[in-house]
Amino acid sequence: MPPNPSPVLENQERESFITYTAAPHDPDVLRELHKYQISEITETWEEEDYRDFLKKALTPLGLFREEFLPSQSSHCYRITFDGETTAIFRLTPTDPGSVFHQVIPGAAGKKILEVNNVAVEESFRGDLLLGVILRDCALLAHEKGYDFVAGVVRHEILPLFVDFGTIPVRHDPLHILGDENICDYVTYFMTHRREHIDYACARGYHYFHRKVTMNAIDADVRRSRERAGR
Repeated sequence: MPPNPSPVLENQERESFITYTAAPHDPDVLRELHKYQISEITETWEEEDYRDFLKKALTPLGLFREEFLPSQSSHCYRITFDGETTAIFRLTPTDPGSVFHQVIPGAAGKKILEVNNVAVEESFRGDLLLGVILRDCALLAHEKGYDFVAGVVRHEILPLFVDFGTIPVRHDPLHILGDENICDYVTYFMTHRREHIDYACARGYHYFHRKVTMNAIDADVRRSRERAGR
């Protein structure tokens, strides 16, 4: 069954000229982005697929736990590429005493959505998809009236999130999995005001533009070398 993309996520970030302040408007970039569609999971068959996708993605990494499965308060999403599910994530409102309220500057008493269950199909890792997820999380948090959207990320992959533009927090390492050797850190976006979302969209477009352009350049170099080798 085809997903039902959110009109907010489909159009909002492209309506503002601010989106293109960090990189020029490029139809090639937008064509690539349009291949990714987001939809909220609402049907029983989708929920089963979500759980299977999560378990398949996280078990080999030693990260899957039954308690990581969605709660009743969670909103779960999937992202498709050309109609096939390539990633999932969920957004869950945090309790007022959460670690996010404790470590994010200015977050005490604010509304925070936690991003978790981020799982990406292996062939899409390291490409546009993580940026698509982070941008969409910021847009959804703003749409739902939250002040922050935040997540806990392993130290080893934290640079991938920070490279996109999320804000890392320096704090004592967290050990979510109970292993002292696995250090986790909070990273977040502010989402209360429209200018926060303008930043996320502009930063996101710069990220996407860079990825698409560099992929094209790399392909050009490969073809040039192939011709030179003939």
